[in-house]
Order: sequence, then structure tokens, then C-alpha cells
Amino acid sequence: MEVNYIVDWQQANEKTVGALVSVRMDGRKAGLYRVKRVMPEGMLLSHGAISFPVGTQLDIENFAGDASPGARKRARVMANDRNGLGLAW
Repeated sequence: MEVNYIVDWQQANEKTVGALVSVRMDGRKAGLYRVKRVMPEGMLLSHGAISFPVGTQLDIENFAGDASPGARKRARVMANDRNGLGLAW
């Protein structure tokens, strides 16, 4: 019997990788999602309990780049594939 493992190596220079963010849709909590990558134009999240279709508007809370706790950042789902959930600001 052969067992395969997938390892997601984190980049040392990406400080927010691995952090958890709270995702809201239409003002309702949708769950916590792990940050895989942060880019100037958006972020890539790991898949969570809810699979959002492309085009969905989301609010991201507890993002390390926000100035104050509880601040929300508006994002739109641009990709939902095997790499994760791609969001754009």
C-alpha cells in the first residue's frame, strides 16, 4: 500500500501566510479560512466549508494588513479551483 502526502511549503518572506481570516457573505459569517498567499491585488485562501462561486462578493475580517481590529476588506471571488479561493480587492 502506497501513501502519498501533499505538503504546502510556506514562504518565509510572506508573514501572513498561514494566518486565519474570517469571511463574511452578505453580512453573515461564512467561516474561517487559512491564507495561502497575499498579493497587492488580492489573496489566495485555502478551501473551507463553503465553496464560493466566481463573482461572489465577500468581506474579509482580521486580515493582518488592516489598520484596526474588526475592520473589513471587500473582495470578489476571481477563481475557485484546486489551488484555492482566489480573491481580488
